[in-house]
Amino acid sequence: MKFTLRTAVFLLLAFSTTFSQLRDFRVHSRSMLHETVFNTGEIGRAFDRGDAGVTDGIPSMEWPPHSKEILDRITYAGQHNSMGGGLWIAGTDNGVRQYAFCGAVTDNSGQATPVEGVYSSPISIQRTENYPVLASGDLNPAYNPDEAEEIITAKWGTPVGVTVTRTSRAWSWPGYNDFIIYEYELQNTTPDTLFDVFVAFPYGFAPSMFGYERTYNRWAEGDYRQADQFARFDLKRWMTYNHDRSGKPDSTYFDVWSTPGNRGGLDSPQAAGLLTLHFDYDHLAVHGQTNIIISRSDSAVVWDANDKIKQPYLNRYENANLYTTKETAWLDPEQDRKTGPFKGTADSTGFGSFASASGQSYYWIGRGKPSWSLSWSQPVVHAYGFAPYTLPPGQTMRFSVAEVVGYGAGDAGDTVYEDLGGGIRNEPAPGLHPIPSWYHSMTYPNVGNPPVIGSDYLQTHPLPWYVTPGVVSIRDVADRAIQLYTGKPLIKYDTLQLEPDNTPAIGNYSTVPIPFPAPAITVENTRAAVNKIMWGTQVESFTTPRLHAPLKDYEVYRADDPLGPWTLIDSVAVRDPRYFNDSAYVVYDKESNLGSFSYYAVLSVDSLGGKSGWTNYTAHETQAPATAKLGKVYVVPNPLIVTNGLSGSDPNGEVTDRLQFFGLTKDCTIRIFSYSGQLVTTIQHHQDSYANPWYQISRNNQLLASGVYFFVVEDASGATAHGKFVIIH
Repeated sequence: MKFTLRTAVFLLLAFSTTFSQLRDFRVHSRSMLHETVFNTGEIGRAFDRGDAGVTDGIPSMEWPPHSKEILDRITYAGQHNSMGGGLWIAGTDNGVRQYAFCGAVTDNSGQATPVEGVYSSPISIQRTENYPVLASGDLNPAYNPDEAEEIITAKWGTPVGVTVTRTSRAWSWPGYNDFIIYEYELQNTTPDTLFDVFVAFPYGFAPSMFGYERTYNRWAEGDYRQADQFARFDLKRWMTYNHDRSGKPDSTYFDVWSTPGNRGGLDSPQAAGLLTLHFDYDHLAVHGQTNIIISRSDSAVVWDANDKIKQPYLNRYENANLYTTKETAWLDPEQDRKTGPFKGTADSTGFGSFASASGQSYYWIGRGKPSWSLSWSQPVVHAYGFAPYTLPPGQTMRFSVAEVVGYGAGDAGDTVYEDLGGGIRNEPAPGLHPIPSWYHSMTYPNVGNPPVIGSDYLQTHPLPWYVTPGVVSIRDVADRAIQLYTGKPLIKYDTLQLEPDNTPAIGNYSTVPIPFPAPAITVENTRAAVNKIMWGTQVESFTTPRLHAPLKDYEVYRADDPLGPWTLIDSVAVRDPRYFNDSAYVVYDKESNLGSFSYYAVLSVDSLGGKSGWTNYTAHETQAPATAKLGKVYVVPNPLIVTNGLSGSDPNGEVTDRLQFFGLTKDCTIRIFSYSGQLVTTIQHHQDSYANPWYQISRNNQLLASGVYFFVVEDASGATAHGKFVIIH
């Protein structure tokens, strides 16, 4: 970035009280897609090639949610699908070019570099809940059915002189819960007209972190090249996305995880991408109003009937080294265009299944062509941009995009359609390949050993619980994002062309039927260590003109792991006399186990069979009250055999390593000794619970060896209890 007076002023303001916030974030957690958004423009995580991993509590396109777990003594951050994203802006003011890389920027070695105070100056960020039911269980009197259930608004300034307001929206509705819609407002807050403004949306798509850590013991951009990941571009939907080659079947737990209600046996089933819903057309520069260099051969095809350059302008795949000199070259109007346009039917869509219903056979000629020859060798980074714009002082441009994630790139019947990408580097034009899925494997030339993309998984195994039937692939998800944003009927955009310059500049969220909401629930312990799930009747009074159907009953689910298998405890009719008493529903979980974690959800089911979202997901550690007087203390299991088949999830340690001390008072100390009398560790127990878990980690942070161990428990009164246990590895 050139150091100019504008830059100096920006840096001064960035550290003054003019901007009211430091770098901060909020998390989208309403839908099945969890995402972190920052008031600097960054999305997901500070971008790097994978080295930094994902910080707990800062999801990066996590789908499904709550996917962190400890397995085989390894902590996995979960099913994260992005190495980070953001917004790039460039513009020229009085002959000086300025750049703002608000996310997806690194140093020369691919490591994260600061954004705050360099390219972005935070102003504000706010998260708004618009769910029909409050945390108390009461109906939300401020609920607006024509808005998203969760809204995050972030605002920041840039050295370009453009102030950005980004409003992101998420819903829990099944079928509409696998995307997040982002609406951007870019306002020129300088007294000058900005010329040759570029706006780009960079992302590092990397589905999925869990699958790659299970396969390679790491999550690194280099593993994706020429083997596992493919970058694709859906021309009909204006969607850039990534998918895994095989889905990565788990080598150990495939059969267990493939059971009904479970997570599925594929560790990287996701296709993750970005969909353009709207781009500003009015402010595009006309011929003669831009310094952009257009070659003679390009000039014949890139100008539309209004003398504006056809969009998108930038459509690039790249490696994870996103240093500033590389990025500035992409956003510089006086340097060669990084990705050229389609120029004819040999590299366009004027043939086969891509002839649009309106007869626009050559719609994509003149528009930015994805660098599909890099879709195999550099699939991770997608830079998707629009240019050049002329933005007078005080005026605003609007763009809308959607993050979308689906269970694979296509459905069973989608192999008749084609996308750009999926082939190897330098293959001849046009670079179109059939859409893969997890229903049917397909043979692609030269893409691996064996040369197969997709799998037959869904021919013999059920969909995972978090996938809505009928809304399976990323294409299904994208179509519903378009429907919700535009307010138009649901369309499958396989032969019909989406035209984002003709869509609303602001989303119209007032037409899709609204499912009956789930109630707020609480989970409590009992003296018998049988968990009690409770909720009130308030939700039964919910009504709205767009309600899908009236409430019929509730379904109560439990799981030992947040990713499943989820099992139905029971269906509970409205005012069901088995469970309803004194204005509340109470369901007991007879499968709960003392000292173990269980996970619960209650869904509302309407009279047409439609279901609510999983909005009341609740994790609970089953406990009984502490004993009043120290007596016999038990260790369970005893002996502990690591291959004993224990299953489930424990956020504190590996469940197969867990020992439980039962019979504890509220305040006591547990000391564990080896057979030779050496102190192994000391555990302080200060809570009103009957049990305390321990994961065999010594005071020297070592896992215990097989053998016989002794313990002594002493409570606050001085009373003691003792015993022994056996560990067999």
